[in-house]
Amino acid sequence: MLYLQILKQSFEDIDHQLIQTLLTISKLCIRSKPICLSISCHLLFLSVLPVCGRVMPQNRIVGGKDASRGDWPWQVSLQYNGQHACGGTLISADWVLTAAHCFPKTSKLSHFKANLGNYQLLNPEPNAKWLKLSQVIVNKHYAGDGTSGDIALVQLEHPVRFTKSILPACLPDAKVQIPNGTLCWVTGWGAPQYGATLRAPKTLQQLQVPLIDTRSCDIQDDMICAGYAKGEKDACLGDSGGPLVCQEDGAWFVVGIVSWGEMCAIPNRPGVYTRVGFYEDWIKRHYVGAQFGLVNVTYYRDSSSALASSLVLKEFLLLLTASCLTAILLT
Repeated sequence: MLYLQILKQSFEDIDHQLIQTLLTISKLCIRSKPICLSISCHLLFLSVLPVCGRVMPQNRIVGGKDASRGDWPWQVSLQYNGQHACGGTLISADWVLTAAHCFPKTSKLSHFKANLGNYQLLNPEPNAKWLKLSQVIVNKHYAGDGTSGDIALVQLEHPVRFTKSILPACLPDAKVQIPNGTLCWVTGWGAPQYGATLRAPKTLQQLQVPLIDTRSCDIQDDMICAGYAKGEKDACLGDSGGPLVCQEDGAWFVVGIVSWGEMCAIPNRPGVYTRVGFYEDWIKRHYVGAQFGLVNVTYYRDSSSALASSLVLKEFLLLLTASCLTAILLT
């Protein structure tokens, strides 16, 4: 009954006849002689379960380009008095990771809202969410621009349901070391260049940047450098607090938080990001229950992806049927 239970937790309002068919075929797999067949069926089943940092199946910044809808479902817009102020990364159903400098002492918690599941700020998605913040936890060691500790946790007023357009990124633990030169992605609704603003309809921007050796950047241990020697491409004002994500094992990990830099896209002045893994203990201390690494999540359909769960399940069912029946016939 494990398959049926996991399916019910992972997909809402799907065709229950499909579930029963899947269960029947799974039992047939298990009864077959070779143990490897049973294992392959288990692995095939588990491969379609949604996890953090893994974008659900779909057609698929300064010097950057427009992202596509649903490419970065953990991207959050932190808005102050209705205006985009900072980016953020959804890391669970009710917690967002962002930068400490996004919350100056003069700001008021009641004036903030978190916008999730959006793509164009001036043309909101039908299933986008705007949530009040219940609390903000700013690292007490942060002392201003360019200093260590530029990290903050935001708790939403209530948990959100995960959909194709709202999913958490994975958190890397302190032991994870991403090699220098790795191409990662920074996303946000920041300025296209220093002193400018992102044009309407303010489409989410994405930019691929290589990680740079920290020794050549002259930064602190809790920071990461990423960017290009020639400049031209960089995160900029408004991207602050947003994610720098790198892909590992097919999932996206938020390894950095947009923190600071000298203006934007200046030659030999790459962007600096807060190193998320460095703050594993700090995150766990303030967000009890925080999970690092690959984490299974419960995925619900929204109206923009009404067929997503059903199509994924049907595709899986066909693959499973072909795989299992072929193996049975060969035994």
